[in-house]
Amino acid sequence: MERVFVVRYSEIGLKGKNREFFEKKLIDNILKIVRPAAVNKRYGRIIIRIGRNEPSVLEERLRYVMGIQNYSLGYALPHDLDEVEKVALELAKREVEKGYKSFKVSAQRGYKDFPLNSIELNRRIGGFIYENIPGLKVDVHNPEFEIGVDVREKEIFVFTGKTYLSGGLPVGVSGRALLLLSGGIDSPVAGWYAMRRGLELQTLTFLSPPMTTEKSVQKILDLGKALSKYLPNGLRMWIVPLTQVQMYIKENAPDEYSLILQRRSMMRIASMIARRIKAKAIVTGENLGQVASQTITNMAAIEDASSLIVLRPLIGFDKLETTNKAKEIGTFDISIQPYIDSCVAFAPKRPATKSDINAIKKIEERLEKLHDLEYEAFKNRESYRIENE
Repeated sequence: MERVFVVRYSEIGLKGKNREFFEKKLIDNILKIVRPAAVNKRYGRIIIRIGRNEPSVLEERLRYVMGIQNYSLGYALPHDLDEVEKVALELAKREVEKGYKSFKVSAQRGYKDFPLNSIELNRRIGGFIYENIPGLKVDVHNPEFEIGVDVREKEIFVFTGKTYLSGGLPVGVSGRALLLLSGGIDSPVAGWYAMRRGLELQTLTFLSPPMTTEKSVQKILDLGKALSKYLPNGLRMWIVPLTQVQMYIKENAPDEYSLILQRRSMMRIASMIARRIKAKAIVTGENLGQVASQTITNMAAIEDASSLIVLRPLIGFDKLETTNKAKEIGTFDISIQPYIDSCVAFAPKRPATKSDINAIKKIEERLEKLHDLEYEAFKNRESYRIENE
């Protein structure tokens, strides 16, 4: 008898001929993040062998693996029905101790040469449990708990309960993207949703020394550490000093357009870094209408400066949804720490909410030193590596 996690996925199962690629990536990610004794694939299931590991430790790590729909903690047994009955009874007793009073057995026979079919397994194992736990009722329609029995060619898995995780796709199947990471609540959450769609991330943060300090750097690194738990290969972070670019724009451009111009500079620098790291997209935490720079016309004017597609996972979220997700993924308490944002340090008094892209480009044509300053900022980038612990 061996303790195992029976892992299930949903979306991966719809991938047809590409299914094996997605399954392999999910298994690779489990091995890197969870670090179990072993992982085996069974059709439609992934079995994690716990070995001598503490199950609770592995369960904590499992929640960082994108692509898992749910899992059950149970046992792998030989094709011995007496042993299966014994383990199923023990699992049922544990559920009864929690106060549950009704159950059913849900058996699947993936191995068709097994002598009993699923209905016969349900009756035999369910009857054994019913006879040995006084007062426990059978309810096939609305049970308070279920005992799962999954018969495979080499073993039978017995388990109870399902723990639901994030679902989505395994990190890495959708390529690489560059997340524009600030110290606020939104961008880390946007990064989480990007990873949930299979994107491997690196991050880019713009700071404005000396207005932004080493505390700002540390806050960004702390956010990176929280996000890196979801990344099987760890996280590469980039920090770019933007002060000279911002000062030049502030001194030489109309104040109401300065924020849009700064953001366009960020997009151009981000595009340079993205091309260097072979990223195919830029991810932002923008949310339609949330602040002045996030009106639809301003977002269009900002995105125009990027040479890559810009993904905005939070475009339709309200703040409460984003805040709740930040709490769930462990970034909220870091994000609310005091922090001077790069844009806030040079924020205009009355930012334009409807930018004319042609007017913006004419202003940039007059800013003769702008592109040289952007390239200088790009060259002065710093890199940090956060390993997956």
